[in-house]
Amino acid sequence: METFHLNKASRIPYYLQIEAWLRGQIESGDLQAGDLLPSEIALAGQLGVSRIVVRQALTDLTHDGLLERQRARGTFVAHPRHRVPVLRDGLRGLTAELAREGLSIRSRVLSQQVVVAAGEPMHELQVPPDTSLLEIRRLRSVQNQPLVIETTYHPFERFPGLLHTDLTDRSIYEILEQDYDAHPVEACDRFVADAASKADAQLLGIQPGAPVLRGKRTAKDKSGQLMEFTLSIYRADQYQFVIEYKEVKQNR
Repeated sequence: METFHLNKASRIPYYLQIEAWLRGQIESGDLQAGDLLPSEIALAGQLGVSRIVVRQALTDLTHDGLLERQRARGTFVAHPRHRVPVLRDGLRGLTAELAREGLSIRSRVLSQQVVVAAGEPMHELQVPPDTSLLEIRRLRSVQNQPLVIETTYHPFERFPGLLHTDLTDRSIYEILEQDYDAHPVEACDRFVADAASKADAQLLGIQPGAPVLRGKRTAKDKSGQLMEFTLSIYRADQYQFVIEYKEVKQNR
């Protein structure tokens, strides 16, 4: 890490100068993801400021996702958060969305089975009780980092072949379109903040109680039929969602 000297004649507060310096070190690549920073005491001594000033700078960078503070271990440079657009000019699955960002996604099937419709899946897909649904649970990762646990439900009678299809590293949307001429054209996504359960944390590689984002999607095909209900649990420490809006001019 390069030597830095505060500009004591500047009107910019010391903590903002320190923050800008560290941010520049991270963005330039001089500080790499996983690098351990000097302690607050060491930085304060090096820069000639109080620990409170250093702590403020580190806290701001942590909130911005550039640093990660681990109890009893220290402060580390965080892995960069990947953009995951949730709204574009068309309806796509996660595989296609990330591909537009230059990222590839890996998928590991956790379970693939027929279940009896009940509770939320039954309600969201608007099917009678005891209807057969195909339930698919997958762990999806980007650059060897777990991103999301997805549990997807489809009407089994309509898509029976999905039960025995190898879904490893494959897009379900692409399979549905190729094999059944079915593609979602309308969907509703809902997201809420939550804390990771012990089981979810183990799969996502985070601590129990760590923040996660829970998503729900219901999707319809071109005929207006409900074809999908998906529950998603995203880890929140390395990823961000970017929602893009574009005004559509109305004909007058």
